[in-house]
Amino acid sequence: MYDCIDDFYRLFMIPGMGHCMGGLGAWRIGQTILTNPLNQTDHNLLLSLVEWVEGGEAPDIIIGTDDEGQERKHCLWPTSKSVWNGTNWDCIQA
Repeated sequence: MYDCIDDFYRLFMIPGMGHCMGGLGAWRIGQTILTNPLNQTDHNLLLSLVEWVEGGEAPDIIIGTDDEGQERKHCLWPTSKSVWNGTNWDCIQA
């Protein structure tokens, strides 16, 4: 159903994130040098976008980090959702 949109548009909901940055959730996704971004495609939204445009590899997840260093998988919306499995966050089909 979303295949035609997925070719050019991806949406990742970031629970607990303020407007652009900050908040209680795992909002650190490579915004600024102040947020200690990881130089990895799945942890950095800009690197994911570059990989998609230049390498043809569209992101299905973005891994965010909260202020305490805990990671959470943010999943492609609306086709999947982030669920706590008791140990870590996983993406499952919605």
